[in-house]
Amino acid sequence: MKEKWAAGSAIIAALSLAAALVFNGIQVQDSADAQNQAKIATELGLLTQLQEAMRESLYRRVPYGPEFRRMRSDGPGALSLSAYRVMAEEASNMDYFAWLFDKGYLTAPGADELWGPRMICEFKQVFAPGFQDPVHEVPDLYQFIVERPELSHLAAHCR
Repeated sequence: MKEKWAAGSAIIAALSLAAALVFNGIQVQDSADAQNQAKIATELGLLTQLQEAMRESLYRRVPYGPEFRRMRSDGPGALSLSAYRVMAEEASNMDYFAWLFDKGYLTAPGADELWGPRMICEFKQVFAPGFQDPVHEVPDLYQFIVERPELSHLAAHCR
């Protein structure tokens, strides 16, 4: 009788252990899913904040439209100090945005396809003609563009 009791206890212990392992595995998966959802929510919040910052800097550039059009043909030095400051602030925002992509902080599927063309257009139309040395002024944006040649065709129709 004692042997049957010991065998039964061993079976119950094994079943309890298996159930505990399954339960722990489910908890780990739920925790990982929750962390992934939190990461996505944080990333979307960051994208929203960056979009607002870039929208604001783009609107601040509007009053200087003639200067920026002249700059495209005349090159660096064609901007007033205030127009240059507006461009430099926008470049700083865009460079930070590119840094977030380059360092893997923005990984939402399709985010670089959404933002890449605008970033490339801004580099080509504003930062490259506006800075003496755009590669050093916006290095992360330049790296973003170089590392994603497949996005260049999406920016072929810059406004």
